[in-house]
Amino acid sequence: MDKISFFSADYRDGRVHIGGKSYPAGTFAAHLLNQYYENDTAARIGVFTTDNWQLEKMLRLGYLKVSDYVNAGERMVNIFTALPWLKPFDMLGTDDEHNRIATLFSEENGHIISEYFSRRAKIGQMDVGQIVFPNLPKEYEKDFFDRTEALLGEVNATLSFYDTLSADIRNSFEKLRVFVSRVNEADRFDEEHLLPIALEVFGSVPFPVTTEYVPIKKASRSKTATLARRLYFDSYYSFVMTDFFEGLHYGHYPRRCDICKKYFLMTSAARQKYCTGYAPFKLKGKAITCRKYAARINRKELAAGNPVIRIYKNLCSVLRMERKRGTVTEEFASTALDLAKERMQRAKEDAEYANSQYESDMSREKLYAEVDKQLK
Repeated sequence: MDKISFFSADYRDGRVHIGGKSYPAGTFAAHLLNQYYENDTAARIGVFTTDNWQLEKMLRLGYLKVSDYVNAGERMVNIFTALPWLKPFDMLGTDDEHNRIATLFSEENGHIISEYFSRRAKIGQMDVGQIVFPNLPKEYEKDFFDRTEALLGEVNATLSFYDTLSADIRNSFEKLRVFVSRVNEADRFDEEHLLPIALEVFGSVPFPVTTEYVPIKKASRSKTATLARRLYFDSYYSFVMTDFFEGLHYGHYPRRCDICKKYFLMTSAARQKYCTGYAPFKLKGKAITCRKYAARINRKELAAGNPVIRIYKNLCSVLRMERKRGTVTEEFASTALDLAKERMQRAKEDAEYANSQYESDMSREKLYAEVDKQLK
């Protein structure tokens, strides 16, 4: 089980594998947008997030008041009252993390760190002769120093993660909300057109991420493994930003439903306004999805708003006009229409093809050249 303060996720083919499950990349960015105000999640986490600057200052300066150290751990575990409401933390074993922090910030560990600082101070008083001819004082004990320095590394990483968690959640939410509000500025909803908006909203997002390549199974029934990138995150912000941009690379992006006002993840270039979740209204006493509700009140999304359909219809119009004028034969037009329909159906099922090759394949020149080859 991952430590929450340094958890990992695996990425492959536009999907993120975490907690033994697989999701479309971008899922967790959309979840944050919905969960931020739900049950006052962000506010509650913010209340329980503690500012341990005094303890961090002591650790930097090389001394420790054990009671402050223990109290910091006791304050920190309160965050687990609300943290499980926010993904992916509910999949990372919050009970185990609660116990880890309680053990990490124990009085025993506090005394170990205090003893380490005391011994290190004595070593710092060594004179030049002792340094040139290694004659370390009796206080130096290599195994003790190695263990305590590893302990301090874990303590500092844990303090950093939880002290910045509330700000990470707020910063991620505010920027994601701005991005969603500007999505309609894009001519098309694919990486090429959405990326400039994302970079303007988020700016450069530098953060240290440890990476390794690992074998994973794409599905529970898979018999063979495939290669994936495993990323380790030392902050919530780095995880959400990675999830968002990994999703954007594959044409995934969050949108807000015009009916229920909740956010949902789009995985195609369609100009879809409504989600497939249940609407906050009922028709004849029965629950209905937002998309069906929109259709009932004459707000159904126009097919023309879908770039895949629009490109197909434009090409069909050109073919019918040329057939009417006699510039192409009946056989040529029929073959071209069949080929165009085949590519349109593929684009509707394959978001990656729709966002990359579809428009080029549906150009008049390319389609006509392919038909010429088929009829020869």
